[in-house]
Amino acid sequence: MKAHVTAIVESFEAEEITEAEALAKLQEITGRVVDAGWLRHYWNSQSLRDFVDRLCAGPIADWQQLTDDDAIRLIAEYFQTESPGRRDSVEDALDRRFGKPTGTLRDLIHQRDMSEPATILEELKRDTRIYL
Repeated sequence: MKAHVTAIVESFEAEEITEAEALAKLQEITGRVVDAGWLRHYWNSQSLRDFVDRLCAGPIADWQQLTDDDAIRLIAEYFQTESPGRRDSVEDALDRRFGKPTGTLRDLIHQRDMSEPATILEELKRDTRIYL
């Protein structure tokens, strides 16, 4: 699938197909609605390889049913994988599962410099809402 998605993006960049055609083909192949601005400007922040990886990465199924052990395994995987698409999927699943206004997985790892999966899970589970 990645080779096909790469070919579509490259065809769009070479002006061999229109933006509308590229978006329709990407949606057909990946099952995702791709934002036109993201397609036009992905290169501002990432490589073609990373862009395609993100487009091709599937969501984590049954995120509502994730157990603590599943979450720890996913957090450990987040640190080990080099796939930006897989990291996005892990972030989405854990952020949905432990939905909080602050303290997302990305924040805990990149801003609070946490690296121990069990500690990160405890922080994800902690209620940080302010009640009035």
